[in-house]
Amino acid sequence: MAAWRVGCGTLVLNHGTAPHPCCARIADVLVTFEGTWASYRAQPPQPWPGGPDVRLCHLVYDVPPDAAPEALARARGAAVHCAVPGTGDHPWGTLPYTLENTP
Repeated sequence: MAAWRVGCGTLVLNHGTAPHPCCARIADVLVTFEGTWASYRAQPPQPWPGGPDVRLCHLVYDVPPDAAPEALARARGAAVHCAVPGTGDHPWGTLPYTLENTP
């Protein structure tokens, strides 16, 4: 751990797309996708140009109840993901399916 990060639990950088690989040197988790379920499914998997020692995260909203976001996130290399049914200006105001609103 770098001296300037002493006391920091986890550093997450949310680019919403693949950042320059040098970001992996300072981040514990990199958000490389943030968008709708439709765009997530339509976008081909984006290979991570950095090393294997960084955890990737995908944030997906407007996810229908019958979708399988966890399987797709894992297949695309995301160690962490969040999938919510919310839409509009603040889709993150709804709980992820893996918590309390599982159909």
